Amino acid sequence: MMRILNILANSVCAVLVALTLVACSEKEEESEYVNWQAKNQLFIDSIAAECDANVDGNWEKIVAFNLVDSVERIAPNPNHFVYVHKEAAGTGTYSPLFNDSIRVHYMGRLIPSASYPQGYIFGKSYSTYVLNENTDVPTLMSVSSNIVGFATATLHMVEGDHWTIYVPYYLGYGTSEYTSANIPGYSTLIFDVKLAKIYRYKIDTNTTWY
Repeated sequence: MMRILNILANSVCAVLVALTLVACSEKEEESEYVNWQAKNQLFIDSIAAECDANVDGNWEKIVAFNLVDSVERIAPNPNHFVYVHKEAAGTGTYSPLFNDSIRVHYMGRLIPSASYPQGYIFGKSYSTYVLNENTDVPTLMSVSSNIVGFATATLHMVEGDHWTIYVPYYLGYGTSEYTSANIPGYSTLIFDVKLAKIYRYKIDTNTTWY
């Protein structure tokens, strides 16, 4: 009987520990992204204001490619635009079309949060956290396969352009969590992007990177 009671006591303790860990985990996640929607809206509003001021002359505001007609008929909404800061100009002579493929060096992150003062990095093409063009291979992707905000920006780039791209949630993953990349709903996405190569649809069929 005593052994049975000990087993039951140990089982109860194990359950309580497990529940405590779950509760702590949920609390940590909640504190990590508390008031996340409001924080992201405040962030993108500040970026929009900085872009409009354009103190250094390197900012550009680009309306989402799928909202061009509608934005012309309604009051501007900061969430309908992609904001880019041009870090360096490329030497390319044309931009990709929607059906083209591209190779890009990139790093994507969220706005700063409790555990990630520089913003949680959810994806990158770099082998480390700093781009090394001598060793890093740019990611191959089709323009049309990307989220609206990323596609909108790259449609305006030429080969060699290096931009910081700010994508409001509305042009990113929306209001729902993108679980495979641990991106909460309402997240502003910040991309460091260098366009390495453009492959024209049905013309440039060899996409091997050398």
